[in-house]
Amino acid sequence: MDSLQRLVELEELKNLKASYFYYLDTKDWDSWLGLFTADATLQWDNAPSIGGRDGQTSQKYVGIDQIREHVVYGILHAAQTVHQGHTPILELTSENTARGIWAMEDIVSSSNQVLHAFGHYRETYRKIDGKWKIASLHLTRLRVSITHS
Repeated sequence: MDSLQRLVELEELKNLKASYFYYLDTKDWDSWLGLFTADATLQWDNAPSIGGRDGQTSQKYVGIDQIREHVVYGILHAAQTVHQGHTPILELTSENTARGIWAMEDIVSSSNQVLHAFGHYRETYRKIDGKWKIASLHLTRLRVSITHS
């Protein structure tokens, strides 16, 4: 892959993640789920951790149906969310695969609490029919602040 094509691919990965945050926070669930591969895995740690080594990992959700049922409608749909992603470390591992780490900040408000956290998304990507998709996502948090209302 030449340098120009490499830059194009990296920009497409950045656009994928920007779309992830936008669709998530605006609750455009069909578009958000469309960013994942059909067999995608999604998980996050329940306690602060460094790369998933120190925290308590939540259940892993596998496939669009589990992500829709448990993550979208079980957790996110009723919450007000604000997500920011910064300073990606992206690596093209082949013409159709890549991985990345994104620094993140999120605020998730539910009926009785507000979570404000900082951490990282660790992701893998696959190119399917010419479009990058998220194949795996593991959210780890370095700092978590929870306030109750």
